[in-house]
Amino acid sequence: MTKQRQRLSRWARKVPTKVLAGTTLVLCLIGGRASALLTPELEESARENHDPALFPKESHPYGSSLETWAENWWRWLFSIPAPVNPFLSLTSDCGEEQRGPVFFIPPFPVGGKNLTRSCTVAQGKAIGVSLSTVLNDFPCPDPTLKPAPGQSLFDFLLAGAVDANGDIAEIDVTLDGEPLGDVLGYHFASDDLMFFKGDLSLQAQLDSCITGQFQPAAVDAYFILFKPLRPGHHVLTRRVVTRRGTVSGPNTTIIDVLPEREH
Repeated sequence: MTKQRQRLSRWARKVPTKVLAGTTLVLCLIGGRASALLTPELEESARENHDPALFPKESHPYGSSLETWAENWWRWLFSIPAPVNPFLSLTSDCGEEQRGPVFFIPPFPVGGKNLTRSCTVAQGKAIGVSLSTVLNDFPCPDPTLKPAPGQSLFDFLLAGAVDANGDIAEIDVTLDGEPLGDVLGYHFASDDLMFFKGDLSLQAQLDSCITGQFQPAAVDAYFILFKPLRPGHHVLTRRVVTRRGTVSGPNTTIIDVLPEREH
């Protein structure tokens, strides 16, 4: 995740953004079919979903929209201290600060290729994957980075996030060797200011705007949420291409889902 300064076409103001693009997460079950990944209670609803392993775009899994889960992915990532943050090291534990019904998959560096990491997930957890995501937060050390006169803070932050994530040309996701359809349709943006509390140890390596206190932000994200997988060994890969020609991936996440008795 690198801090990039993107020029906003609407307000001609430079905004620092936190960008995590570049790893299309593809979930493959070795030796199985897509329907075999689902728990029995989800199989009936899966038959009505174009991509049966995914929660539908308009759904509210566990009481929240996919937009909110995309924001929660950032809350999770920024809550983890630098020494154990799984974005900063492929060998760090994916399980750091994982709470609630969704297990968030860590990102890979933008532009990374043929990278592999492993995660262990408890049975019954949904799996949240940010395919390309931008968080724009406030305040920042540069005092000029602020809304224009008459512009709301939300509009300022969202414009920066949308602009920085606006050059995605292709996202390839496959499940069990088969491509998931309409992945670009899983595109979400904050509809109001979100608030997060970032760990101060991340200032130097991830985001100089982190204050260590709750602060506002806006997010633009391509985000998918997989339904809980059956226990066993799974392989997740992803690939993202921008209009500028930056290719990230394919990269692989190995997911071992542990039966309830083992966690």
